[in-house]
Amino acid sequence: MADPLLDILVPHLSEDVATNLSALSRSNLLADYLQHVRGLSVSQISTETTQLSTSLQAVDRSLTTLAINSRPHLISTSATLESFTERFNSLAISLPSLSQIIPELESNVSQFHPVNDRQASATLLSNVDKVLDILELPSLVLTCVRNGYYAEALDLVGHVRRLAIRYKNVKVIEMIQAEVDDALLEMTTLLLRLLRENVQLPTAIKVISYLRRLQPFQASPNPTLELQHIYLLSRVVHLKSQLQSLDPLKSIPEKYLKRYIELFREFVFAAIIGFRSIFPKEGAKQLLNDGSSALATQLATTKDGSENQESTSVVDAGDQLLSSFIYHTAMDLKRTVMDMLPLIPDKSSYAALYLQVIYSSQSLARVGGEFWGIMADETDRKEFAAAKENNPWVAALEKQRDLAKKLKSY
Repeated sequence: MADPLLDILVPHLSEDVATNLSALSRSNLLADYLQHVRGLSVSQISTETTQLSTSLQAVDRSLTTLAINSRPHLISTSATLESFTERFNSLAISLPSLSQIIPELESNVSQFHPVNDRQASATLLSNVDKVLDILELPSLVLTCVRNGYYAEALDLVGHVRRLAIRYKNVKVIEMIQAEVDDALLEMTTLLLRLLRENVQLPTAIKVISYLRRLQPFQASPNPTLELQHIYLLSRVVHLKSQLQSLDPLKSIPEKYLKRYIELFREFVFAAIIGFRSIFPKEGAKQLLNDGSSALATQLATTKDGSENQESTSVVDAGDQLLSSFIYHTAMDLKRTVMDMLPLIPDKSSYAALYLQVIYSSQSLARVGGEFWGIMADETDRKEFAAAKENNPWVAALEKQRDLAKKLKSY
């Protein structure tokens, strides 16, 4: 039922306002406002227009502020709605193909028979802890690998392999083994990276022992030779990284050479000791003889193009690898010394550098790594014989012999 006051006011209002009021005639808000107007005095009614205008401006300001502050949310909502509309439309396009799959799905569901065997269910329930332990094996292996517990990881891998042998046709076990193999690949990468760092001998021995237990090396016809090659190659990479750190000293050639020779002696000596300790052979004296023989073989092959069968002995592949390592690192040392010496203006300091090289060679000789024959080849030795008094290498050798005699006299 229309309000009497509203009937009185409508003829005096514009057509748009009247239409809107007619639409709101059943609204409780409009009824409340008309009741509010009835309770106003004449003076208050005259100011109601001003108050309504002020309220309208306040509402406009509030709406403007809300629109500005909510702009990111409105844009996000609009984008989400647009995305939803696109996906809904794509779903509508896919419905025909989905409806074609439903009959096949219903057929498969109708053929499915749940397991009602109480004994099988009870067995599964009683072994649920063991099943969970098996399912957690890949994540446990990966956790051990990433935290450096390689021995524990390998023990778990052995357990997984035994399960794979025992349950050959179980898909879950095959999936677990595949995930464990991925973890082993990461472990292999970490171990190889560790060998290229400044590892101590006990750590290097453990790393090689872990690598030896991994599948690629277990399946190799000669895993020891491959591990020897990897170890020496890793030591070469580490030595070069250490020597490259000296590049800022190249502006001071004498200081650079001294530090270069020190690092060479330190790291090559440690590499040879590590090689002998990780890949031991019977008889320490025989080790040194084999190392010297292998290095002599390398020198003879490099100089003459073929091995001198009368002057070299038969050595195994590991000794040949070690001799090749000593030879190539010593050749790098020789090239560096020969390249940097002309840059040193004070030629009187040459003798000290030559003497440092000789001491390095004699230090490595204790482990079968003497490289003096590389630093002074046949051409050098002929020149030494022709001009002993003017050759700095010979002078350094003579000085070293004199010092050795003095030490023996004490």
